[in-house]
Amino acid sequence: LTPLLFESSRLLSIVPAIVGAIYNIYLFSHLPTSRISGRAPPERVDYFISVLWAILTGWQCLCLTTGLLTRWRHYYPPLATLIRLLALQAICWPATHLTLSILEHDKRPVIVWAIIGTTTCASRSVQIWVTSNLWQEPKKDGAVVNGKISPEESRSLRWRGGKWGGRRWDWTAVGVRCMLPAGVLYFLMAWAEQLRREWSGC
Repeated sequence: LTPLLFESSRLLSIVPAIVGAIYNIYLFSHLPTSRISGRAPPERVDYFISVLWAILTGWQCLCLTTGLLTRWRHYYPPLATLIRLLALQAICWPATHLTLSILEHDKRPVIVWAIIGTTTCASRSVQIWVTSNLWQEPKKDGAVVNGKISPEESRSLRWRGGKWGGRRWDWTAVGVRCMLPAGVLYFLMAWAEQLRREWSGC
């Protein structure tokens, strides 16, 4: 039961991003036509880029939660770990909703989801640092042979933890897992804006 609770709580982290992606896909297919507060409504390219940012947000949230769960399971008992997992979602869900509300997603979906995605990537980089003092070792199990226990190295791995001072910034991991995906989406966002201007001028 405990692994099931951990897994379901971990997957809760992607719910806001999934809902956001589905909502943006819906708006992409049912484009709003009425003006919002005197300004033109977003176009399809805006919702397309927003979907990409929502997908990246969901992926980074899942990786962040998985990394923290690995650490918590090593240092804390199951109940304390589960409480921390649920507390993390209790922070992330309202924070996402608050960002969407304050920055008015209906007016500027790309900007809002870019902020959410960038913040999530930054949080993921901090998680990489927090869990950098954990490592994996081959787990040795005792196998019973003819009534005697002979040590036999299994294929499974177990996590081991070090002290606080063992943490370090792995800039390669941060660059590949956090900066690169966000950079690609910023590149696509910039080109989408330029192409939109070209199409609008035709």
